[in-house]
Amino acid sequence: MEKNLRRRIQKIKGGSYIITLPPEWVRRNSLDAKSEVFVIEKDGELLIKPIRDYITKKTIDLDLIDLETSKYLITVYYMQGISEIEITSKSVISASIKDELKNLQLYLPGLAIESESFNYITFRVQDSVNSNPVERMKTFSSKLLILLEDLEKIIENPNKEMAVDLKNRAEELNKLYNSVIREIALVSQKEEEFEIKNLPTRDLILYAIAMRDMGRMLSHIKTASLAVTECVNTSNKELKFIVKAIVNMFKRSQEVFFDKNIDHIRDIRENMKEINKIVYGNEIECKELARELARIASYCVALMDDGVHKSVKI
Repeated sequence: MEKNLRRRIQKIKGGSYIITLPPEWVRRNSLDAKSEVFVIEKDGELLIKPIRDYITKKTIDLDLIDLETSKYLITVYYMQGISEIEITSKSVISASIKDELKNLQLYLPGLAIESESFNYITFRVQDSVNSNPVERMKTFSSKLLILLEDLEKIIENPNKEMAVDLKNRAEELNKLYNSVIREIALVSQKEEEFEIKNLPTRDLILYAIAMRDMGRMLSHIKTASLAVTECVNTSNKELKFIVKAIVNMFKRSQEVFFDKNIDHIRDIRENMKEINKIVYGNEIECKELARELARIASYCVALMDDGVHKSVKI
């Protein structure tokens, strides 16, 4: 089939407009004159999509796949939009293994047990077609900013109880991360079910990349909160400068990504250079904490980079 097809719009009786479809495309998708298709308006364009059945179920055989890999696969299936996940075995699944599998419900919102017997568990996920992943992503970034500001407070005044609380809240926020990634995956594959206006596929890809970058930042915040408790002296000027700079970098990166404000590019990049110079160019106290902070800063730069790419359109 030709790569670039032009079709002339024709007007028919009653005021409707029609175009012809490429016969090769019709045959390749097993369609005929009476077949129905989805016609989806997206960012000023029309997408014509055959009606088809999606792969909505995955099965994991515990006789072939170990428990840790099974838990990893359940998380991946969840995040990529699978709605039914069955875990099976030829023998009885032990109570301890079942407990570990069921604990995934704490981290994967909407995941619930649909049925269970001695040798299988079936999970199902319920999704809302009215959800807006962009707004939920903004909520995630706002909560991430609060964690960064609290990390700054802990470095200013080290407190083990506060550090543990920060780590726990970071783990809790990971639930929202998993949920948003799932929503982006569903919206990008099931355009006919989700009404997200003015959000082209290209931008969805960049939103997914930005969520990945903020998710990695979240992981390093958790590690940094533990590193604070192991550090003898967090009150030195270098660490205070770094964490304060990171908070400002993240605020500016949010503006670049969500508001297309590219005025902050130079400041963010310069801050990153200063942080790297302090962390890797000199002997610094609390080296492990300092390196974790540098990694967090690098993902602020990554979020900025995602925003700059999103702002450029042809």
